[in-house]
Amino acid sequence: MVARQVSKVDIHLLRVFCVVVDAEGFSNAQVVLNVATSTISRQISELETRLGMRLCDRGRTGFRVTEKGDTVYQAAQKLFGALGEFQETVDGSRGRLFGHLALGVIENWASNNSAPIVRSLSKFTAMAPDVKIELHSLAPNDIEFAVLDGKVPIGIGPFHSPKPGLVYNDICKETVCLYCGSGHPLFTIDCPEEQEKQLRKSLFAKRAYLNEDTVAPKTRHLPSNAIGHQMEAIALLILTDRYVGYLPSYFAKDWVAGGRMKNIANGGFDRPVTVQTAVRRGAKLNHVGRTFLEILLEEAGAEQPR
Repeated sequence: MVARQVSKVDIHLLRVFCVVVDAEGFSNAQVVLNVATSTISRQISELETRLGMRLCDRGRTGFRVTEKGDTVYQAAQKLFGALGEFQETVDGSRGRLFGHLALGVIENWASNNSAPIVRSLSKFTAMAPDVKIELHSLAPNDIEFAVLDGKVPIGIGPFHSPKPGLVYNDICKETVCLYCGSGHPLFTIDCPEEQEKQLRKSLFAKRAYLNEDTVAPKTRHLPSNAIGHQMEAIALLILTDRYVGYLPSYFAKDWVAGGRMKNIANGGFDRPVTVQTAVRRGAKLNHVGRTFLEILLEEAGAEQPR
């Protein structure tokens, strides 16, 4: 392939190979590609023949990308990125947004009616109906890793431990509160002294995606034997009536209104949270990504990045 031009067949086979690598095997890739594993195997073999190298090992020991296969995969990613940028540049010159927008967004954010994400997506999709949108609903630390790995160019969430490889921009504020369930002893205690005494004996549902001791120092000494990796998991633990835990106020409001949860100490443990965008340091967003980010920051009333 080095000595000749890359053909349409080469590009198609490289796309198949990249899907197989991302899916970590033929079986998972057949769901994405909607073809049989035998067809995928034949296509990968054809690509190996055209390139003159073995790209992956497959068999009873499982699927594994070879060193040369990894090199081809990385080069293919750059090729597809360049092709996409070319297409977006050409379409942009005609005043048309075209391409792909991938976002990593904090999970369950749709339940926050004041969040700018829905308004931003609505405005963007009206402006760019031809852009393919891919949304990943993730915990904050998973969003940061997805941006660092290049899986999504833009992440949106509350990030408590800034990573040097990312650039952050504030977009809005939220409040997280300490809750208990209706069957928990704290639910019916109003005396501050009794609340403090009972709280010290209460099990605490920790959030795995951040350092609780740093972001919520008031609860750092509470006993804990449970960790939740998403807000939904923390809510489930609280609803057992065995745990207390932090949730965004917008996420817990229906349970509070229905009498299933209570904000402990009338808000005495409330914590402010800043929601931010995160992009990889040194990365250049394409026209589609820049356009969406500008819309999001405008809808949030936030300062545009320099």
